[in-house]
Amino acid sequence: MPQEKECIKCASRLSWIGIWDSAFLALFKGVVGILTGSRALTASALYSLHDVISGVAVLIGLKIATKPADKEHPYGYGNVEYIVCVFTSILILGATVFLLGDCIRIIFTAEHAPPHWATLAAAAISVAVNEIIYRFNICAYRHMNSPALLAHAKHHRADVISSLAVVVAVVGGALGYHFLDVVVAVFEAGHLLFLSVELLYQGGSGLIDRAIKENEVSLIRQLLADMTEIEEVKDIRTRQIGRSVWVDLYVSLPRDKTIAEVSTLSAGIRNGLAKGLEHLGNVNVICE
Repeated sequence: MPQEKECIKCASRLSWIGIWDSAFLALFKGVVGILTGSRALTASALYSLHDVISGVAVLIGLKIATKPADKEHPYGYGNVEYIVCVFTSILILGATVFLLGDCIRIIFTAEHAPPHWATLAAAAISVAVNEIIYRFNICAYRHMNSPALLAHAKHHRADVISSLAVVVAVVGGALGYHFLDVVVAVFEAGHLLFLSVELLYQGGSGLIDRAIKENEVSLIRQLLADMTEIEEVKDIRTRQIGRSVWVDLYVSLPRDKTIAEVSTLSAGIRNGLAKGLEHLGNVNVICE
């Protein structure tokens, strides 16, 4: 569809912008964090580094996932987006372990550095830039239903939260609470851990053909209920393959219909669902 193609182009451009932006923020926050001794800002730089990796993964995912189905992959390449989610979540987990180890060392050695206002400036810039990129990514996700784009958007929102926490640490440090820097770093590590586990679950469940949400299944039942040619809906099985929804319908049609008429009715069912259900990839109608 023309709109989907435009969304893919927009998402690709957005990923490239996000990659270069995140690379700059990772370098900027990392250098300022090291020079000022702020563990919280250094941890926030890790968020931006993850955004770079996530952006590259999204570009690869968008490129491969749009390939048409073939003989070796009859269901298409949509699940590559879930592989992207798993890959990025494992990277986050690895960095989180490193960050937690450093924070624990600081807690036991009591190496609390005083805050520096350069840290506040770096954090404020990171908040503004990442929030803008997050909103554009969410817009693209809502139009495309892409798991990889959703994961990438969550990475940028996580970066926003981490940078806001750095602002809190700097302001608190200026008031004499120097320990807030390492406390914020621990908070960021915990948030990274939660985010990575969530993304790992989403990616892993997608790879084993996770069903779509119950409210979407209810919508399918409602659409089928309005089709008078269907005598009974015996079962509905769904799967999310990348950004597309695949549906297997087990229905009873009038017994007095010929094979040609049943084929026509099945096509009508597919067209009816396509009009009411977004991101529909395929509908397999099984008559019983």
